[in-house]
Amino acid sequence: MAELILRDLCRWDRRFVLACPPGLSEESALERPISWGISVRAAPPFLPPPRGDELVILSGRILREIQASGLAEAEDLLDTLAETPIAALVTEPNLIEGPVGSLPLLLFPGPLPLDLESTLNRLLTEQRRALYRLSTELTRELSRAALSGGLDAVLQAAALASNRSLLLQDSEGRLLAAAGPTPTPAPPTALAQARPHPATRLLSESLGERLLTAITAGGRVAYLSLLAVAGETTERDRLVLSLLAGLCASLLAQESRTARPTPSSQLVADLLLGRVSESTLPLVAQRLGLGPNQPVIVALFAASGEPEAAERVLRRILEPSARDRSTPLGDTLALLLTEDEAAAVEDRARSLVRPTFPEPPALLPPRFAAPSVRNQPAWFLVFAEPVPHLRAVPQGLRQARFLAGLIREGALPGPIARFDALADTGPFAFLYALWGENRATNLARSLLGPLLEEDERAQELLRTLAAFLACGSASEVAAHLGIHRNTVAYRLAQISELTGRNLADPRDRLLLHLALLLVSMPPAEPPAAQ
Repeated sequence: MAELILRDLCRWDRRFVLACPPGLSEESALERPISWGISVRAAPPFLPPPRGDELVILSGRILREIQASGLAEAEDLLDTLAETPIAALVTEPNLIEGPVGSLPLLLFPGPLPLDLESTLNRLLTEQRRALYRLSTELTRELSRAALSGGLDAVLQAAALASNRSLLLQDSEGRLLAAAGPTPTPAPPTALAQARPHPATRLLSESLGERLLTAITAGGRVAYLSLLAVAGETTERDRLVLSLLAGLCASLLAQESRTARPTPSSQLVADLLLGRVSESTLPLVAQRLGLGPNQPVIVALFAASGEPEAAERVLRRILEPSARDRSTPLGDTLALLLTEDEAAAVEDRARSLVRPTFPEPPALLPPRFAAPSVRNQPAWFLVFAEPVPHLRAVPQGLRQARFLAGLIREGALPGPIARFDALADTGPFAFLYALWGENRATNLARSLLGPLLEEDERAQELLRTLAAFLACGSASEVAAHLGIHRNTVAYRLAQISELTGRNLADPRDRLLLHLALLLVSMPPAEPPAAQ
């Protein structure tokens, strides 16, 4: 547990004024640990046996009694105190002339209260009890975060518990993990001043204070820092940094033995789902090897069948740098690619697709088509159009999910589709703006009406309409559906009656075709942030 220091006492009780002897800086004096308070007595032994780091209380009344009794001289008593391993001497102003060895003095305004020893010890006990409770709760939260998410999750949990910004940097100053409202990396000049854990160094900066420590694990040196407003760093912050440093050292040592397959997976997910704040965006971009204003492309990969087969495809189409910027989203693997990476991935993926005669998209989504009409591709890969900067990647994710849904619905053949390639998306590129909108559903229902019912008869009519709009004549529809031409004519008559549309009118056929395309779109996705 973090030690209490003179800085804490001076913050708890602003009446104390610190006086440092020559050669001892105020910063060094404030960092001195404190254990308990003990008082100088008027009779021998003047001081209880110290155990180290005590606050020795010497009042003017006691010093005068000792001198009046002739049992000891003031100089001898102060010399004895100067050689004792104590934290500081608590006394009154103008009572002692000159320094007492290298001891800092805590000056109390006016005569020292008779109960100052018990007051100080009660205060120290209460603060240690509060730190113990915090230590227990925080250890539990950090351990849970370490099991579920590694370094990023651990720093996030600590930032939430402390309401501070926390950063972990490697020996070169590169960001390993960050969390909190304003996580600003420490410059190399600051990192050079770090003390080895469990010691800490408090540095003043233009925007506040930085509590810094150095940790070593698995042959690696890393720097952990906590940011606070100037003058507001507390014993709680030192405790958070101490517990976090120990856990980060363990995780870094574990990483050195078994490297994580996707160390940036959580950052990619946070970007795609819109969970990265403006202040942390540059840090996330740096961690991913991207510029915050660099155009990027969101891609989604999914495969059916054995996971080993999907992994073989991924190994053939993805470079390690691209795989590092991936994250699982549902049953798909989301990728964050530069434009050059996306072009290379697409080329390698298309080389795996066997050349076949062009096959038209399914006329209807599977829920309306006849059973076993169409097989899904073994795998598919879709690309959103480039977004101008990382802040816009949730828009790219939505486009990619739209394409993935169209392939799953059988509306696009796949297995590869680009949102900005009209040859891949066809009219769905224009209908994307209506995806998830109530007006799209209302328009389809107003045009198709009873044909959207879930009974078998309505689905037969819907299949017949789709085939007629695709083929253009009753004879071709009969051949396509395997039914008699008269049956086709009867069904087309029913369709005209139920929809109120004239199938001989090109404008009505266009409206019905539009309605079928709207029906073929996948179910609406939730917003990316969800």
